[in-house]
Amino acid sequence: MTTKRRNHGRSKPPGSRGRTTPVHCFNCGRLAPKDKAVRRFVVRNMLDQASARDVAENSTVYNQGFPLPKLYMKQRFCIACAIHSRTVRGRPYGDRKIRYTKRVAFRPAKK
Repeated sequence: MTTKRRNHGRSKPPGSRGRTTPVHCFNCGRLAPKDKAVRRFVVRNMLDQASARDVAENSTVYNQGFPLPKLYMKQRFCIACAIHSRTVRGRPYGDRKIRYTKRVAFRPAKK
């Protein structure tokens, strides 16, 4: 039988384990397998620019060049919400096989 994707829509290596823990979708709350959910790591400022400027002007700490804290979120979406919010898009048949991964080259520690 033909397969649509070589990993069957999961990032689980073949022969490794039968089941992965489900995670909740960030948008709708649906349970999706952890290896199938679309993951995005988002780093945002806690305040918008106008509010950050007001806080920096009235604060004794943040007006001395100390940065405002940031908000770090790992968002996991189910496939339906990821497509609906255009986090990922459906691709043509030939382009589905292309994997976009960011691999960092190994650099040994300097002595």
